[in-house]
Amino acid sequence: MAPDLQTRPAPEAADHPDRSTAIIRVGRAARPHWPWVLLTVVTTALVLVPVIPLQWQAWSDGADGMRRLVGMSDLQNVAVNTLTLGIGALVVGMVLGTVLALASYSMRPRLRKKLEFLPVLPMVVPSVAHVVGFVFLFSPENGYANTLLRATPFFDGASGPINVYTFEWIVVYTGTHLAAFVYLFVYTGLRNLGSDYALAARVNGAGPVRALFTITLPLLRPTLVYSSVVVFLLALGQFTGPLLLGRREGLDVVTTKMYTLSAEYPVDYQLASALGTPLLLLAIFLVIFQTRSLANQNRFVGQGASSLDNRQLTSTGSAVSACIVLAYTTIAAFLPLLAIAFVGLSPYWSGTPSFGAMTTEHFSAVLNDPQILQAVTTTLTVSLTGVAIVIPLGMLISLAIYNRDRMWRPVPAVLDLMANMPLTVPAALLGFGFLFAFSHPGIGLYGSQTSMIIAYVTIMLPYSVRYQLATIMSLGRPTLEASQVSGAHPLRTFFQVLLPLARAGIASSAAIVFVLLTHEFGVSLLLRGPTTKVLSVVLFDEYGGGTYAQVAVIALLMTVVTGLGVALAMAFGGRRALERL
Repeated sequence: MAPDLQTRPAPEAADHPDRSTAIIRVGRAARPHWPWVLLTVVTTALVLVPVIPLQWQAWSDGADGMRRLVGMSDLQNVAVNTLTLGIGALVVGMVLGTVLALASYSMRPRLRKKLEFLPVLPMVVPSVAHVVGFVFLFSPENGYANTLLRATPFFDGASGPINVYTFEWIVVYTGTHLAAFVYLFVYTGLRNLGSDYALAARVNGAGPVRALFTITLPLLRPTLVYSSVVVFLLALGQFTGPLLLGRREGLDVVTTKMYTLSAEYPVDYQLASALGTPLLLLAIFLVIFQTRSLANQNRFVGQGASSLDNRQLTSTGSAVSACIVLAYTTIAAFLPLLAIAFVGLSPYWSGTPSFGAMTTEHFSAVLNDPQILQAVTTTLTVSLTGVAIVIPLGMLISLAIYNRDRMWRPVPAVLDLMANMPLTVPAALLGFGFLFAFSHPGIGLYGSQTSMIIAYVTIMLPYSVRYQLATIMSLGRPTLEASQVSGAHPLRTFFQVLLPLARAGIASSAAIVFVLLTHEFGVSLLLRGPTTKVLSVVLFDEYGGGTYAQVAVIALLMTVVTGLGVALAMAFGGRRALERL
């Protein structure tokens, strides 16, 4: 007799009943949360757009790019330079940033209130303008600082004594700039730590140095580990400094070598992608190391019970601490800006400022240049559009992460991972990933404003989420829950309760993101088109052409735009808004 096919269960269903049940259960669980699932899919796709093409090119055609990478003639020099820059800048940045944080914390309250924000100023100056300022100061032939040093009895000759184009000084410059990041982390950690534990050690006979090394620094271990990993990743992914300073001496790191390969025609996508793969793997390893090192943070809880700063701070120690902060800020922020201003007001860059020959003709030339005016328009357009997209997107992701106990479990976990991934990958690598993705014939976005906006949204996503999640957490649950208990729909609670209460934090976050986008150089350089250039790219082109007076004026223009963004951020978020940089 023929078997009854209609009554026989399907083989897969009969053999795997649990699988079918699990699929149905997952579908039912996800159904009420489909908007958040859609948000997760969009966020994941946005973040993986630059990462997947980068690795696809490196491992395609039988890993041809990786094989040729092993045989690259200057691979050893590039790898050594990259690691040396990372380690050297890490040491300089961590030591200098920690000293600055301890100095600010050791000032008397009135003086501290006036000076504590100064070490953050180097982060406010756009990166391209900051590098150019150091060139105007420490170029071996015409640098203003070198000219002044040669006028002293201690130095002579036609050049030097400092050559900012050498690898050693590139390391010093990078570490000095990154010290501002370390300062933010460590200074915030010191304020949260309180003074009770150090005072208890002093009462029991420990001197200030012993209390520092046995009490304060061990309790700051989570902050020090986190900041060291972040700074090391930033140092490994440095692009602006090595590109502008290292090209004269032919010094290459991974990011500048990738740029050289991408600038040649035809572009060797496979080799360029393979060159960035070790850096990507190292970044993942460092993030895992960071997570495991801080796994049990309860060992380092050190919040003092007293809310008052009852330390006995001497006037001498406070004055010395203030001098340290002022010296760093002068060298890292004020002098570069002053050098830029002198070059912009001088007929030409000679290394010796002449007050009688100052002119504003370069300002008139720049402000009447159609290319520069178009760059200003492009900068404002792509930056403001990026802010308009990434702030609402970051708010939705923040809400999902904040309400993880009410979400379908995979949603907040995936969103949290994807939203933080751009922080773990050096920005220059993301830029190359976007370059490879948008250059594909099927996409065709390379050189357009759309490509820059997508890239800007991706690299700013972690900042948007972090800032707005902090704003939501500061509001607390009771206010939002009271609205819902009173019968308000979640959407009504969002628009009539959450947004009004969080508007200052959202506005401050938007201003900070705008500042960071106007600084952006690496991604913008790689995605620029003939008619799509932002100010930082135009400055780079002018610098390469040797028109230093125009370079100085453009750098000042970028600084003014940044200053307006910072002023708005401080207007909405107060003085603490600078800590978000």
